[in-house]
This record gives sequence, structure tokens and C-alpha cells, in this order.
Amino acid sequence: MTEARGDFRRSAGVLCAVASLAAAASNPGCSRAEDPPGRTSAGSTGGAPGTTAASGTGGGGGAGGDAPYAALPLVPAIAFDATPDVAGAYVYFTGLGADGRAGVFRIGAQGGAGAAEIAAGPPLVAPLGIATSADGGRVFVADPGAGGPALDDAGALFAIDLPGGAVAPIDGGEGLRARGLEVARGADNEERIIFSGRDRDDGQPGVFSLPARGGEVSALAKGSPLVDPSGIAVAGRGDVFVCDPLASPDKTATIFRIEDGFVSPFATGLHVGTPCGIALTRDDAALLVLTRDPTRGADEVVWIEVASGARSATTAGAPGHDEPGGLHRARGADVFAFVDHRAQEQGSVFLLRQ
Repeated sequence: MTEARGDFRRSAGVLCAVASLAAAASNPGCSRAEDPPGRTSAGSTGGAPGTTAASGTGGGGGAGGDAPYAALPLVPAIAFDATPDVAGAYVYFTGLGADGRAGVFRIGAQGGAGAAEIAAGPPLVAPLGIATSADGGRVFVADPGAGGPALDDAGALFAIDLPGGAVAPIDGGEGLRARGLEVARGADNEERIIFSGRDRDDGQPGVFSLPARGGEVSALAKGSPLVDPSGIAVAGRGDVFVCDPLASPDKTATIFRIEDGFVSPFATGLHVGTPCGIALTRDDAALLVLTRDPTRGADEVVWIEVASGARSATTAGAPGHDEPGGLHRARGADVFAFVDHRAQEQGSVFLLRQ
């Protein structure tokens, strides 16, 4: 196994190996090998067996006060990351299909029927992160296992047209082992992909920016204190939040804030999953972090007020649902999608909403 392959395996605990991603279907929780979840697929028929009540402080814009939230299971799936569409009517997620191929899938926000395949198989190898374009016409995928010889793990970024599913690599996104990503508009109003990965020349971990149409990559932050950057959230005025599960010596995650090239700790002591899931409320007042409560053995969403750092937690899963994945917000509403790799015994995609 190459150093790059070893790095990806450590950064994606739900996968046993990139070269044989389909084999992970029999044990997607390789990081929890002592009690592996069972097998299902994104194509499985999944109901919505119930909701988990949640409440907490999350800022304004529909996410604040003590308004109740509900975590609705949408579909059993071997899923890695999930994002609602612009209006929150659908959820797109990366994972494995019924045939074991890695790809991108869609489920309605009400759950019920099995997920629909959007794109699966080559050139997608190990699609991890996912985010929607500003207009909802495309999804962008970070695939750390694509883009090179079988053992290279150079990584690539892809754009997938909706609803047709045409997949195209994004020029400039190759070789950076991209993982977590989000989409934002720059000062020039150009849509840009903000993503975590590693510099293709020196291998240093960092957060990078790339025009969504392709082009030249620029580093927003690189090297120390970043160690293993994962989930990304971008505020309206351009500040970037990045989750780093390995940046703290006590094995808990640190959220860093990147402002004008300066990196500073924003929150520490968080028990997160892979990929680390973070998202801002629509008004940027609160940062949501999908975590694991080690006492309950269950997922929870930690709401962190951006201005004060004050925290509160909302229950997001039953006991045993304790291997959280990615988390994203719909662009037009405070509706969130997230993944748990052990929920419903085999993994599930969830919607969090009022």
C-alpha cells in the first residue's frame, strides 16, 4: 500500500481500501471492526421508520431559539456524505449502489422509495465529499481515489450534471486528494469550490480554492496547524471553517477558522466521524457539527454560536447510531442532510429539519 493509499484509508474509516471499494459493502465500518454494521446499498428500499426529536440553539434564519428539529431517516444506504438540493426537496449522497459500484444517488426529502442512481462507476472510484452548485444544476464530488493508476490515489474533483448524470473532471482538481468540499461565490461572483486535501507538490495538508469551471488552484491555508483537514463550511463573507479530526493530541477534532489567510482554532474537543460533517446556518449565526456522544453511544448535532462560541447539542440518533459522516445544508433553507454509517444496522441518510 502506498503512503497515499494509507493516508486515504486513515482519512476514510468507513472504507477498507480504495482499490476495492465495492468490498467495503460487506464491512463499511472498518474503523469499528469489532462490531461491523451489516450490508445494504444505496439502491435498497428504505422507509422512514420514525423521527428523532431534537432541539437546540442555532442562531436565527429558521435555525435559532429552541425550535424543535427532527432527524428523519430517509433510506438505508452505504453512504459517505450527503447534501440537500437548493430548496431541500431532495438529498444527494455519495455511497455504494446495489451492484457495489461507487457513485452519487438521490432520495426525496420525505424518504420512502429507494434511492435513484445519478452516476455510478468509472471515473468515480471512491467518491467521498459532495456539494451542490449555487443554481442546483450540478453537484460536485471530491474523489480521493480517482485520477491515476490503481494504486496512485491522486484524487480528483468531478462535476455531475443534473438530472442527466453526465460526469466530467474539473480541470485543476486532480492530484490533490480532495475530500471535504463546499461551493461559494468569490468577490468576482465566480463560483468556486473550496475543498480540503493535500498539495500535489509538497504533500502538505491544506484548504484550497478552485474555480468551478476549472482553472488554477490557490491555497487558502496550508501546513501547520492543519494535520488532516476534512469537512468544510463557508460563510457568506468568505470565512472558511474546516474540521480536522487529528489536529488535537487528545484524539478529538478541532474546528479551525480561516480568515484572510489566518488560521485560528474555533472549537475543540469534538468527537466526529469520517468525513467530518459541518455546516453553517443560512444566516451564518451558528455552525453545526455532526458528532458522536460517547456517553450515549449515539449521534448528536452540536450547535456552536459563531459570535460567542456557546454550544448546545441536539439528539440526532438512537443509541448505536454512533458513526457519523458528512453534513451539509440546503442553500435556500435551514434544512440539513447527514449520514450515519451504522444507523438502521447498515448505515442511513438522514434529513434534519424543523
